[in-house]
Amino acid sequence: MSNILFISNLGGQNYAGPNYSVPAQVAAQAKIDNVLWFNTNNKTPLRWKEQGLPILTSKEIPSKRLADLPNPFNHPDIVIVEEVYTHRFCRMIKEVQKAQIPYIIIPRSQLTKQGQKRKFFKKWLGNLIYYKQLVAKAAAIQYLTEQEKQNSSDKWNKNSFVLPNGIDLPDYSAKNFLSNAVHAVYIGRLEKYQKGLDILFNACFLIQQDLRKAHFKLDIFGPNNCNFKEDLLSLRDQYKLTDIISISDPIFGKEKIELLKKADIFIMPSRFEGHPMGLIEALAYGLPCVATTGTNMRSEIDKFNAGWTADNTAKSIAYALKKMIEERSQFAQKSANARTLAAQYNWDKIAQDSRKIYEDLIRRNR
Repeated sequence: MSNILFISNLGGQNYAGPNYSVPAQVAAQAKIDNVLWFNTNNKTPLRWKEQGLPILTSKEIPSKRLADLPNPFNHPDIVIVEEVYTHRFCRMIKEVQKAQIPYIIIPRSQLTKQGQKRKFFKKWLGNLIYYKQLVAKAAAIQYLTEQEKQNSSDKWNKNSFVLPNGIDLPDYSAKNFLSNAVHAVYIGRLEKYQKGLDILFNACFLIQQDLRKAHFKLDIFGPNNCNFKEDLLSLRDQYKLTDIISISDPIFGKEKIELLKKADIFIMPSRFEGHPMGLIEALAYGLPCVATTGTNMRSEIDKFNAGWTADNTAKSIAYALKKMIEERSQFAQKSANARTLAAQYNWDKIAQDSRKIYEDLIRRNR
């Protein structure tokens, strides 16, 4: 059994995927290994402690020093660093490097070509001063999908492996689909560029008459990041899609679960992702998905016939949406396939796979 230290800087926002995947990852690993999770963010939510997770925060360890962690985590066997750019000259990570403790970085799409374009100058400067060295010194990089690995290239670090996010499968009953209407949903940040909502709106504009004939409705739920909601409302009005697309505040908990149970289709048009928890969750509730290459799950959805996929262009998404409408008779089968695909991402299995990789890296770095 290894002593594993997780380091993150998460604020607990309900709309951000890592605030679900990291606690779940820690909980699964803690079943089979000796685990401590140190979250450096002062806004760490109480719910993580209430869930019984082995977590300490900067409120309890204000020095953020490795030496001040309880034994044996003041000198763990391996360290898992969640994300890259949330760690600004982190003292604890520097001490991990100085002690020559092997560490793994899980970048969650931040090292992809598309991710690097976002806030380019800040990342270029940060890479030059600190982050490039942080990544290069890691024992390995954990990418969440093969596509994320390819889109990141090996220039950051030659040592890498692929292990996905996971999910605890919810209770499931076969969905009933109406033959005369299609109810699609998007749940995620209202972010035009990364989430590809501008391309999706353009796609809907291109085939708006087909969508109306099919009684297609798209309900979008998400937080108003960077005031993009106003931009999206303006774009929707410009395309005259108010009868097709609605944009609402974020939805969580039981309300979100009920929505996923009632909806027909889940749409994710992202330009880039790590491994989107929202998409995995939708699949787990039996929702066939319209997903782009940028979601990093296109090949899996195609392989399992769990939806319709597209390039990150308006024409390609429009084609996928039109095909989806024409194939309404296949919704039930694709729904069952979606559930089968989601079952591949079981947290307990991922924890076992992680353990093997961690133990190998520990041996190699002794």
